[in-house]
Amino acid sequence: MVKKIIDRYGTIDILVNNAGIVQSSSVEKMTEKEWDEVMRVNLKGVFNCCKAVIKPMKKQKKGKIINISSLAGKNGGIKAGAAYSASKAGVICFTKTLARELAADGITVNSVAPSMVETELVTGFTTKKQRDELLVGIPLKRFGKTEEIAELVFFLSSNSSDYITGETININGGSYMD
Repeated sequence: MVKKIIDRYGTIDILVNNAGIVQSSSVEKMTEKEWDEVMRVNLKGVFNCCKAVIKPMKKQKKGKIINISSLAGKNGGIKAGAAYSASKAGVICFTKTLARELAADGITVNSVAPSMVETELVTGFTTKKQRDELLVGIPLKRFGKTEEIAELVFFLSSNSSDYITGETININGGSYMD
């Protein structure tokens, strides 16, 4: 993937890691295979993609890496399950570590931690009744929109965020405040 981008455009300036799967079984009922699959997609995928862009970004002395985490990675999740929450917490800590490693090379690394966003991922593992119950804990009384997450990622990809690194930015309608 990275080679194709560099061959076509000459550089790779931005990486956004935005893959994620949910396994909402209880720990008691979850199989090791289910746990490993969530970790493979949600955490190892971030590692592999970041590792692939480090060398070219270091060579050009600039780059932006944005990892999509989740509120579940900060608060243990509501309905997301232990594997999802643990993997997204791992993304947050990985982001901080990588930011420290790459700062001297002009590369910023940040993460975005959305809560409930109107996506198939959310509607796929909750019922309407559950979604209505979740809205009670959101001061803005609505789920986020994909466009709102995209705008935050766009900002972190821009020169306006050059002095921000190692941060996790919450975007959750006020449901979690650091």
